[in-house]
Amino acid sequence: MGRGGVGLGNDLTTIVLTNTGPLCRLSGYPNLEGLSATQGWRPLQVRKTGTYFGDLNAANVATGRSGLLLLGTSVSCNALNSPSEAQILANERAFTYHAIRVVFANRRGTVGVNHLDLDVACGLEESHLGVWPPTSGVTVAPPGSVGVLLATVTLPRSLRAGTTMHYVVTLRNPTKTAVHFTPCPNFTEFIFLAPDVNGTRPEAHTYALNCAQATPVSPHDTERFAMELTIPYSARSSLAKFGWSLDTDVGPFAGRAITVLPARTTSP
Repeated sequence: MGRGGVGLGNDLTTIVLTNTGPLCRLSGYPNLEGLSATQGWRPLQVRKTGTYFGDLNAANVATGRSGLLLLGTSVSCNALNSPSEAQILANERAFTYHAIRVVFANRRGTVGVNHLDLDVACGLEESHLGVWPPTSGVTVAPPGSVGVLLATVTLPRSLRAGTTMHYVVTLRNPTKTAVHFTPCPNFTEFIFLAPDVNGTRPEAHTYALNCAQATPVSPHDTERFAMELTIPYSARSSLAKFGWSLDTDVGPFAGRAITVLPARTTSP
């Protein structure tokens, strides 16, 4: 992949993670450590924004099933297109890794990946841990599953950066069949500030829905969930895109544009 068309020079490395234990949730951007011939093991600088080839959806992974981590690299940058062949080779040696460690959040475990030839001289991007988003436009949720629900969000029209937003998600059942929260789904909430605001990146989090306190949603009835999300720091006002979804192939999804006011400054 990545050697023709508009993607010329982009490469994709796909790491397959197979679950050998109980049900687990893959989500978030892990840290990476790499093994090179010149520097040994060291932390890798990674752009945690998804890859040129796309991003993944957070997902529950059952025993024996697999999830993915995508790593995106390139061979199109000044470091690998220098007039000096000697400098190009030196950059390749300095930035090529033959093994990596995937370090999960809060160092709750690592997975080693060997026999790589990962050249990060032009930078390294990674995806969420998870699975590929659905590609079919005709996916239909089974009757009685959470995928048939419709979501709406109730939240302020403006809020201040650096504060915690409290909001409500309402899930409505438009069908004639009751919906039970089994198996219990995950949900993802995210907010994107306007590009290049203090170099911020999307703020996204995935959690398990509070199914223990929820009741089945009767036909044409609703169930409401209280939510909260910390707004990223910004020194100036910004239009932001907010989104919420259940992590199924078909949603439901909800979102809205909101105004983020600059963070309050403190007097010395």
